[in-house]
Amino acid sequence: MTTYDDTEENGMNERGALLDFPGADELATAGHVEPLSERTLARVLAEVEAAVATEGAAGAKAGVVAVTPIRRLTGRRRALIGLLAMAAVATGVVTYANNGTSSAGTHSEARTGTAAVFLDDISTVAASQSASSGKYWKMRTTVGDEYISQSMDEYVVSSGKAAKKGRHPDWQFGPKDLDWNGLDQLTTDPAQLLALLQTAPRPKSISPFDQAASLLTESPAGPKLRAGVFKAMAGLKGVKLVGQVKDSTGRGGTAVEFAEAKSVGQVIVDPKTSAILEYTFTWTAGPSKGKVTHHTVLSAGFTDKIG
Repeated sequence: MTTYDDTEENGMNERGALLDFPGADELATAGHVEPLSERTLARVLAEVEAAVATEGAAGAKAGVVAVTPIRRLTGRRRALIGLLAMAAVATGVVTYANNGTSSAGTHSEARTGTAAVFLDDISTVAASQSASSGKYWKMRTTVGDEYISQSMDEYVVSSGKAAKKGRHPDWQFGPKDLDWNGLDQLTTDPAQLLALLQTAPRPKSISPFDQAASLLTESPAGPKLRAGVFKAMAGLKGVKLVGQVKDSTGRGGTAVEFAEAKSVGQVIVDPKTSAILEYTFTWTAGPSKGKVTHHTVLSAGFTDKIG
């Protein structure tokens, strides 16, 4: 029996040959992406082979095109594949997996796209969640348990004892400062929400991305409002899909981020429930350069009592 040997004439094995093209290094370091579905992978390979066949058709006899296997590509054909790889890196296309079953149905196929595609899908997941209510909004974080009352009083529980912390700040949203009741009066239309986020900033206002992230992370917004805010975020310029990551506790999720002049904000979302797992704020310039703040939410929901 002959042992299979994938070494080419130039001494490269198959993996080395596949990565022997311009842009391979950039592609390898572009970040982790989830495996493509069989259907998507087949389509991509078909497009690559078609491109190779087209390139090699020049000078061939009419009606006769020989397609060379990818691992045997050399010269101009490797350069062609390199251009395709470089295009993938340049456009920032990554994949995310929306796995699991929710009331919206089963999502198992990896998707390729941008932040807008991901946020649009998450909007659908958010809208499918059940509406609920209660006297308090409770967030269990890595720091402790926090409660917000309908009158915006904030409480913390430490060593089993509850203490009033003060009044929780209203949530900024464009020109509005929203308390608990204000959330119910806010439009849920994505276009109108985006218009609010894009209004001229007020003194000391946080960025539109931070406004949306804060409302989604900390407020008792209902399913329809959360769905609208996710879609509005998709319309913000500069929002980037990072892909699958892990938060500071090791939970997996999908991250989107927004870079400003001196900082980067990143939100990690559970694609099965639309819940915000963690919001990270990183200073990239100024006296606080390098400082990173994590707000990690272990669970959130309504309750009728503290403790």
